Amino acid sequence: MSNHRKVAIFWDYENCSPPLNSQGHAIVNGIRRIAHVFGYVTSFKAYLDVSSQSPKSVGFRSDLQSSGVSMTDCPHNGRKDVVDKMILVDMLAFANDHPSPATIILIAGDRDYAYAVSTLRLRQYDVVLIVPPAPNIPQSLESQASVVVDW
Repeated sequence: MSNHRKVAIFWDYENCSPPLNSQGHAIVNGIRRIAHVFGYVTSFKAYLDVSSQSPKSVGFRSDLQSSGVSMTDCPHNGRKDVVDKMILVDMLAFANDHPSPATIILIAGDRDYAYAVSTLRLRQYDVVLIVPPAPNIPQSLESQASVVVDW
């Protein structure tokens, strides 16, 4: 892989949050190491409904933010799949703004991303999927990714 390729990271933090006893900077450094295999990071976003987060997570989120992660607030306001829809749009906007070859790293475990991942792969984007430690990650999602990394 060329180090001149652009990489964007999209994290479904709401559904794939690490344990609160983790250190945010250590998590970011691990993700960054994976990303740098594919190129240089132009965007690192985590998506969540801040109002639904535990007060204990404030320090952790602050640690993520100071490590270069843009925390994107996705208020649900009675709606479902807000985070998923925002990530999907932002992934496709990245692809529109950055022609392949480029890499998208998706940290998620939801089958709703499978079609977008497949479409990006058809257009010669590398899509790295980082999945949470869960036994029920949909095969329909994992099979579409270029590379799957366990959290």
